[in-house]
Amino acid sequence: MTSHTLGPFGKATVILFTAQFDSELPKLAEMKRSLRIPDGKYYRSHGHHSELCNKLESLIQIIRNPSVDDDSWYRNRSSTDLFVTVADVHSDLFMTLKYSAHIVAGYNLTNASVAELHKLLQNRRRANRMRNTCAKWPDTLKDHIEELRELGLTDSRITEIDVAAVANMTESYGIAAIEQTTQALVAWHDRYRWRTALEALDRLREATDQELDPELADEQLA
Repeated sequence: MTSHTLGPFGKATVILFTAQFDSELPKLAEMKRSLRIPDGKYYRSHGHHSELCNKLESLIQIIRNPSVDDDSWYRNRSSTDLFVTVADVHSDLFMTLKYSAHIVAGYNLTNASVAELHKLLQNRRRANRMRNTCAKWPDTLKDHIEELRELGLTDSRITEIDVAAVANMTESYGIAAIEQTTQALVAWHDRYRWRTALEALDRLREATDQELDPELADEQLA
């Protein structure tokens, strides 16, 4: 899955903003000066690039609240505008402090990373669907028992079913799978989130140290 938001080279830095008025957003000249970028452009989050915004909003809601519903990004949508510029741009501490009330999140993205995010969100949605389907079984069985009595019908397979046993069986059904999908999304967020130059350098050093550590290499091969 590719994102036309990321331009002809399939990679860009994107920043989600929230603002009641356009005047609250940093001007393009200020963005160019603070981030040392040649150019950039604002888009409405609900406009032509809403597909990418929807994915990022859903990710943000899950990171903030792992028990969130899959469609809650729509009800709790926080961004109004999307700023797109060249790839691998680092955040500016002073700018982020100045506009901390308006910056929702930022990411350094490629078409491949967006495709990966789409798959991870789909995995979580499917795991949630499994969980939600079976979690409703106890209430459904109770409703069936009551409905059967109202109809004046008898069926021991319905009325004598052990609802408590079913409830116990489905209590933790699918939770581990959902947690795995959530952890994968947290890892994606940590990998592609907007960083300061110092954070990016520290991350590069950690990755280099891991590659050079023979014990870590042996563990990965084991």
